Amino acid sequence: MRFGVVGTNFVSDFFMSGVHQVPEIEVVAVCSGRKENAIKFAEKYKIENVFDNYLEMIDSGKIDAIYLAVPNHLHHEMTCECMKRKIPTLTEKPFATNYREAKEMMDLSKEMNTYLQDGLIPMYTENLSIVKEALPMIGKLRRAVFTFGKYSSRYDAYLRGENPTTFRREMSNGSLMDLGVYCIGDAVALFGKPKSIIATGLLLETGVDGLGTCLMQYDGFEVTIQHSKITDTEVVSEIQGEEGIIQINLLSRVQDIWVTSRNKTGGCTLGVKPGEKTLISQPSLEGFTYQLRDFIKNVEAGRIESEVFPHQMSLDIMEVCTEARKQMGVIYPADERDA
Repeated sequence: MRFGVVGTNFVSDFFMSGVHQVPEIEVVAVCSGRKENAIKFAEKYKIENVFDNYLEMIDSGKIDAIYLAVPNHLHHEMTCECMKRKIPTLTEKPFATNYREAKEMMDLSKEMNTYLQDGLIPMYTENLSIVKEALPMIGKLRRAVFTFGKYSSRYDAYLRGENPTTFRREMSNGSLMDLGVYCIGDAVALFGKPKSIIATGLLLETGVDGLGTCLMQYDGFEVTIQHSKITDTEVVSEIQGEEGIIQINLLSRVQDIWVTSRNKTGGCTLGVKPGEKTLISQPSLEGFTYQLRDFIKNVEAGRIESEVFPHQMSLDIMEVCTEARKQMGVIYPADERDA
């Protein structure tokens, strides 16, 4: 399958690492608004075709599918143009600015009978499935604490008044959209959409959140989401049940999963012994490998959505994110158009 790539930042480099593990994919075109960046990327990865306009690329007849690694506020417009042209599309996370945009993108996917995939990496990993399999071993769920905090490499520039793209309201940025979405995505994948949420955040002068907390309420248990772009953390995420705990390192990849169960194995085949802390995760492949394999499988099967990460789950994640931002007071230009 011939892929085109739009955007040449570090995420596109990760994408190329995943491509090298999926022989069915060949990247044949790259596009950047700054053509010199596209040329450098093409030289680095020996890509034949270079564009500085994504519409010219998708209309060129040279690509069969596209990966959009562009600023968040452009996801809706570019994805819709790809859907109109029936180009199967992988859109980088966060899938859209808000729920309304995500719904429009997926409605257009259905209308055009064209595959559309949300690029939230952990949804496709083998280890997320392992967490689901392990849940019965910890008994009745009572609490989960999902944490992702990483001091942004661009925060120092922000403090110097340089206004880096990482913290711009007009580009639909901030801690929740960059890191918190992983925590919310994992929670929705494991437990479903919450009954209600309460969200707070620390807003920067640009109007985006530097960090925040979200309490997601379920029947009989709660999930606390902690996210930050202005502090680091070494706290391991945890799911607590009445019979034990599951600990997860690095929610964006779902790496290093440990289970400690007092009394149960839950019929699980993961080799867990009651009372012992057991590592049950599998070694992780490069993050994009999982979702690119899934992309190929579903496009070849003629589907418009992933079976492991269906559109409704993506919409549920965006609905939670949209409500959390509203409660924090983070309002983007796209939100103002909905008012």
